[in-house]
Formats: sequence, C-alpha cells, structure tokens
Amino acid sequence: MFNHFCMRVFVLSLLMLVLLPLVAADGFSSLVDDARLKVVLSYPVEARLGDCFTLVLQVTFLGDVDVERMWLKVSYTSEAGTTTLLNDNLVSTPTFYSTGINIIKTYSLCIPNVQRRDPLVTATFFANYTRETTYQPLTHTWHIAAVRQRTYQDLLNDLNRAQEQINQLRTTIQILETEINTLRTRLEEALNTAAMLTARLNSSREEIKRLEQRIQTMSEEYRQLNDRYVSTVGELKALQASYEMLSRENEALSTSYQQLLHDYRNLTKEYSMLQATFNQLHELYEGLVTRHESAKQQIGYLQSQLDENRRELGDLRLRYSLLSDENLLHRNIAYAEAFIILAVVVAAVSYGLSRRRIWRSPPALPPPPPPNT
Repeated sequence: MFNHFCMRVFVLSLLMLVLLPLVAADGFSSLVDDARLKVVLSYPVEARLGDCFTLVLQVTFLGDVDVERMWLKVSYTSEAGTTTLLNDNLVSTPTFYSTGINIIKTYSLCIPNVQRRDPLVTATFFANYTRETTYQPLTHTWHIAAVRQRTYQDLLNDLNRAQEQINQLRTTIQILETEINTLRTRLEEALNTAAMLTARLNSSREEIKRLEQRIQTMSEEYRQLNDRYVSTVGELKALQASYEMLSRENEALSTSYQQLLHDYRNLTKEYSMLQATFNQLHELYEGLVTRHESAKQQIGYLQSQLDENRRELGDLRLRYSLLSDENLLHRNIAYAEAFIILAVVVAAVSYGLSRRRIWRSPPALPPPPPPNT
C-alpha cells in the first residue's frame, strides 16, 4: 500500500514537470482506448526545413493492464519517400501497469534540410496490451507537422513588414507631395526672383558703364597723384638731409646740456653749503636780536633806577642842607652818591657793549633755479 502511494506521488511529480512543455506546445492530440489507456501527444503544427522541435508523449493507464510491447515511431514523409526521425521502444518485454501510472517521454527531433514539396511529419503509436484476457494491438498515426521552407508565421511576419513598408511609403508619398508643392511655390518665387534679377542686371550694366567712366577719371587723378608723389619723394630726401643735420646739432646740444647739467649740480652743492652757512648766521642773528631786546629792557630798568636815584639824591641834598651838622648824614649821602655814580657807569658800559654787538640781519639767499631737463 505504501509503495503504491509513493508511485502515485512520483507520477504526479512527473506530470508537473511535463506541464510546461505541454502548455508551450503548438499542437495537442489525445487518444483514449477502451477506457484503460490514454495517450496524449504534444507537437508543433509547423516546422522549417533544417529546424528542430520538441515532441512530448504521455501515456496514462486508466486501469490495470499487462503490456507486451509499446513503441513510438516518428517519420518524415515527402514525395521522395519516408524517413524515420524517431523509433523508441517504450515497453519491450511484458510488463504490468496498475491504474494511474504514467509514461512521459520528451523528444527533440530535427527535420532534414532537403527541398521537398509539402513534406509531412507523422507519428505512429503502437501498443499491444491485454483487453479482458487476450492481447490486442493498438496503432494510431498522427500527422503532427507540415514542413515548409517558410511557415505561416513567417509569411504573417512578412505580411506585417510589407504592410509597415506600405505605410512608410504612403507617408513618404505624402511628404513628397508636400515637398512638390513647396518646390512649385519655390519655383514661382524663383521665376519672380529671376525677373527681378534681370531688371537688376540691366541696371548693373548701366552702373558698369558709369563705373568705367569713373575709372577713367580716377586714372587721370592717379597720374596727377603720381606726379605729386615723385615731387614729395624729392622733398622727403631734402627733409631727410635736414633731419640728419639737425640730428648732429642735437647731439652737440645734448653734449652741452650734459656739461651744463654737471655745472648746475656743482652750483647746487655750493648753494647747499651757502644755505647751511646762511642758516647758521641767521641763528646767530636771532640770538643777537634776543640779547639786544634784553639789553634794551635792562637799560630801561637802569634808567628808571637812575631817575629814582636822582630823586633820592635830591631828597638827600635837601636833607643834607637841613642836617648839615650831622656827619653821619654826610657820610651816608656821600656813600649814596658814590653808589649812584657807580650804577650809572655800569649801565652806560653795558649799553655801549650791547650797541657794538648788534648787527643788521642779512637778506635771505634766493633758491637756485631748477635745471632744464
């Protein structure tokens, strides 16, 4: 019982593996015999010469049977004869198959690359199995594929490509018609332009005549200008000679200028020395002026002192006349007079010395003139 269950699981797995090629096949055919044997064949309906295709065979046992022999044969048939593409013995010795067992085979077959007229690929299935008590054969033949140089799908693809080309040609024709209309318009414009250009050509010819006259006039002017040019060249040569002479004079003047510049620089140095001496003398003069002002102030002060001393001397003389009998007073008066006389003498000497030292302020030296560069 367990072995029978495992066999069913294995058969179901094989069925799942075969589902994809069955679904992908182009053709499908099945055969059920006596409700005990089911044969399913999947194949393409068309094939090209020289191409290969896949063929799937599935045999399902619907009841318990004994199989003596079982084989599958695939043939390539044409007017030249029949060629066997496949001959597979599925069962070669008597074998018992219980209900639900499947035999699944997948074949890859290739069509001979030989030119034939409407060849076919046929598949023949044979099984000799028991029906009730005796073996009875089962034979079935399928015409599985018509072999052509070009299949229906190829022709359909060619038709689609031809339709696309027709559509493209229609579009091209429309574009060309549009371009023809455009060119017709441009032709009309070109004719109008040609008429305009013809008128301009006539006008240009008249302009050419006028320009030829202008050329003659300009030729005469050129001749006159050439004469002036020759005269100008002579003047230019004379000016060149004058220029060379002036260049020599310029060189001599440049030499003199350099000498004068050297003398100017020497005089500038002497002027700087004299300016320094002048500054020293000016500072000494400023000092003497300051001392002179101070001496004048001192003389004024001494003069006021002298006047005051004179007044005091008058007072002393008055007192002396009043106090002549007093010797002490006489001595004081004598001392006062001596002091006053001494002060006057000192002031006079100082004033005389100050007058001798006073100099007049010398005038400022003018700045040297700048050199001509």
